[in-house]
Amino acid sequence: MIEFTLSRVMLIVCGVAILAAIAVPIQSFYDVSYDSSMEDTADHISFILDEFWASNADTMTIRGWEILPSSDCSIEIEGHKLTVLLGDRTYHAMIAENMDKIVIGYGDVVTISKNEPSAAKNLGSNDIDATV
Repeated sequence: MIEFTLSRVMLIVCGVAILAAIAVPIQSFYDVSYDSSMEDTADHISFILDEFWASNADTMTIRGWEILPSSDCSIEIEGHKLTVLLGDRTYHAMIAENMDKIVIGYGDVVTISKNEPSAAKNLGSNDIDATV
Protein backbone atom coordinates (compact mmCIF):
# COMPACT_ATOMS: atom_id res chain seq x y z
CA MET A 1 0.00 0.00 0.00
CA ILE A 2 2.90 2.36 0.80
CA GLU A 3 4.43 1.68 -2.63
CA PHE A 4 1.20 2.71 -4.32
CA THR A 5 1.02 5.96 -2.31
CA LEU A 6 4.68 6.78 -2.97
CA SER A 7 4.26 6.14 -6.70
CA ARG A 8 1.31 8.57 -6.78
CA VAL A 9 3.30 11.21 -4.88
CA MET A 10 6.20 10.82 -7.33
CA LEU A 11 3.76 11.09 -10.24
CA ILE A 12 2.41 14.37 -8.84
CA VAL A 13 5.94 15.74 -8.24
CA CYS A 14 6.99 14.86 -11.80
CA GLY A 15 3.81 16.44 -13.20
CA VAL A 16 4.45 19.69 -11.32
CA ALA A 17 8.07 19.75 -12.55
CA ILE A 18 6.94 19.25 -16.16
CA LEU A 19 4.30 22.00 -15.85
CA ALA A 20 6.89 24.39 -14.39
CA ALA A 21 9.29 23.64 -17.23
CA ILE A 22 6.61 24.31 -19.85
CA ALA A 23 5.13 27.44 -18.23
CA VAL A 24 8.22 29.64 -18.75
CA PRO A 25 8.49 29.18 -22.56
CA ILE A 26 4.73 29.60 -22.96
CA GLN A 27 4.80 32.87 -20.99
CA SER A 28 7.70 34.22 -23.07
CA PHE A 29 5.84 33.28 -26.27
CA TYR A 30 2.79 35.19 -25.00
CA ASP A 31 4.94 38.28 -24.21
CA VAL A 32 6.55 38.24 -27.67
CA SER A 33 3.17 37.81 -29.34
CA TYR A 34 1.61 40.64 -27.30
CA ASP A 35 4.54 42.99 -28.00
CA SER A 36 4.27 42.19 -31.70
CA SER A 37 0.56 43.02 -31.78
CA MET A 38 1.16 46.32 -29.94
CA GLU A 39 3.92 47.23 -32.43
CA ASP A 40 1.43 46.49 -35.21
CA THR A 41 -1.07 48.81 -33.47
CA ALA A 42 1.49 51.64 -33.42
CA ASP A 43 2.29 51.05 -37.10
CA HIS A 44 -1.40 51.01 -37.99
CA ILE A 45 -2.07 54.32 -36.21
CA SER A 46 0.92 55.95 -37.93
CA PHE A 47 -0.38 54.65 -41.29
CA ILE A 48 -3.79 56.23 -40.58
CA LEU A 49 -2.14 59.59 -39.80
CA ASP A 50 0.07 59.43 -42.90
CA GLU A 51 -2.92 58.64 -45.09
CA PHE A 52 -4.78 61.64 -43.64
CA TRP A 53 -1.91 64.00 -44.47
CA ALA A 54 -1.72 62.57 -48.01
CA SER A 55 -5.49 62.89 -48.56
CA ASN A 56 -7.67 65.82 -49.63
CA ALA A 57 -9.49 65.85 -46.29
CA ASP A 58 -9.09 68.93 -44.10
CA THR A 59 -9.90 67.35 -40.73
CA MET A 60 -9.72 63.96 -39.09
CA THR A 61 -11.38 62.91 -35.85
CA ILE A 62 -9.55 60.37 -33.72
CA ARG A 63 -11.52 58.46 -31.09
CA GLY A 64 -9.26 56.72 -28.61
CA TRP A 65 -11.59 53.78 -28.01
CA GLU A 66 -11.71 52.98 -31.73
CA ILE A 67 -7.97 52.67 -32.28
CA LEU A 68 -6.58 51.63 -28.90
CA PRO A 69 -6.85 47.99 -27.81
CA SER A 70 -7.65 48.67 -24.13
CA SER A 71 -8.44 51.43 -21.66
CA ASP A 72 -4.90 51.10 -20.24
CA CYS A 73 -3.41 52.42 -23.49
CA SER A 74 -2.77 55.95 -24.66
CA ILE A 75 -1.11 57.58 -27.67
CA GLU A 76 1.48 60.34 -27.58
CA ILE A 77 2.40 62.12 -30.79
CA GLU A 78 5.24 64.62 -30.93
CA GLY A 79 7.19 65.68 -34.00
CA HIS A 80 7.58 62.66 -36.27
CA LYS A 81 7.30 60.17 -33.41
CA LEU A 82 4.18 58.26 -32.39
CA THR A 83 4.26 56.31 -29.13
CA VAL A 84 1.63 53.88 -27.87
CA LEU A 85 1.88 53.63 -24.08
CA LEU A 86 0.69 50.60 -22.14
CA GLY A 87 1.70 50.63 -18.48
CA ASP A 88 5.50 50.67 -18.37
CA ARG A 89 5.83 49.49 -21.98
CA THR A 90 6.13 51.78 -25.00
CA TYR A 91 5.73 50.98 -28.69
CA HIS A 92 7.07 53.43 -31.27
CA ALA A 93 6.33 54.27 -34.89
CA MET A 94 7.29 57.15 -37.16
CA ILE A 95 4.90 59.48 -39.00
CA ALA A 96 5.63 61.58 -42.08
CA GLU A 97 4.18 64.90 -40.87
CA ASN A 98 5.80 66.92 -38.11
CA MET A 99 3.11 67.44 -35.44
CA ASP A 100 2.85 69.32 -32.15
CA LYS A 101 2.50 67.23 -29.01
CA ILE A 102 -0.84 65.44 -28.71
CA VAL A 103 -1.80 62.91 -26.03
CA ILE A 104 -4.88 60.78 -26.72
CA GLY A 105 -6.37 58.56 -24.03
CA TYR A 106 -8.84 55.73 -24.47
CA GLY A 107 -11.88 57.95 -23.78
CA ASP A 108 -10.68 61.01 -25.71
CA VAL A 109 -11.84 62.46 -29.02
CA VAL A 110 -9.44 64.73 -30.92
CA THR A 111 -10.05 66.48 -34.23
CA ILE A 112 -6.88 67.23 -36.18
CA SER A 113 -7.06 69.96 -38.81
CA LYS A 114 -4.53 70.69 -41.56
CA ASN A 115 -5.42 74.38 -41.80
CA GLU A 116 -6.35 75.66 -38.34
CA PRO A 117 -5.83 74.78 -34.69
CA SER A 118 -7.43 71.50 -33.79
CA ALA A 119 -10.63 71.33 -31.80
CA ALA A 120 -10.74 68.77 -29.04
CA LYS A 121 -13.63 67.32 -27.14
CA ASN A 122 -13.03 65.67 -23.83
CA LEU A 123 -14.83 62.39 -23.24
CA GLY A 124 -12.20 61.06 -20.86
CA SER A 125 -9.94 62.43 -18.18
CA ASN A 126 -7.65 64.71 -20.25
CA ASP A 127 -8.33 68.11 -21.78
CA ILE A 128 -6.65 67.97 -25.16
CA ASP A 129 -5.85 70.96 -27.32
CA ALA A 130 -4.00 69.82 -30.41
CA THR A 131 -2.59 72.19 -32.98
CA VAL A 132 -0.89 71.33 -36.22
